[in-house]
Amino acid sequence: MSFSAVCTISDLPNGSRRCIVLPSGRTVLLVHHKNVVYCIDQACYHHGGPLLTGDIEEIGGKVAIKCPWHNYKIALENGEGLYMGLDIGNMNKPLLKSKGIKQRTHLVDIRDDGWIYVADSTVEGGDEIASDSYAFKKQVIPTNVDETGLVKIHSKMDW
Repeated sequence: MSFSAVCTISDLPNGSRRCIVLPSGRTVLLVHHKNVVYCIDQACYHHGGPLLTGDIEEIGGKVAIKCPWHNYKIALENGEGLYMGLDIGNMNKPLLKSKGIKQRTHLVDIRDDGWIYVADSTVEGGDEIASDSYAFKKQVIPTNVDETGLVKIHSKMDW
């Protein structure tokens, strides 16, 4: 697994987000939340919604991003699909439940020189994750990618 330099930590202040295109062509989202930088596929696994505009929530001790299209919650750390559900034995108190890993996450390394490096976690012949179906589709990669590979926003809708 090789790492690619994507931006400096000063380009991604705490509380900010940024979409980038990795050398493989996969479009990912960097999220800097409470001094931790996460990297996930930027299109929601459910229907390709733009996670760049999703709210960040803490749910059951996990940091999650909420898709703005259908309110699906995704753990930033590992890509789990999260929801609040009821158990038959306790119908009064909703519990945090997992749908399993739905969104591909990518390793982040912040180096001493201030650069953020990301490793594309796609493995040739490896298991497919639901978000893979939107990661490389040309119709979901915006045309407004600048020379540094930064993406301003992503949407399947033509604004």
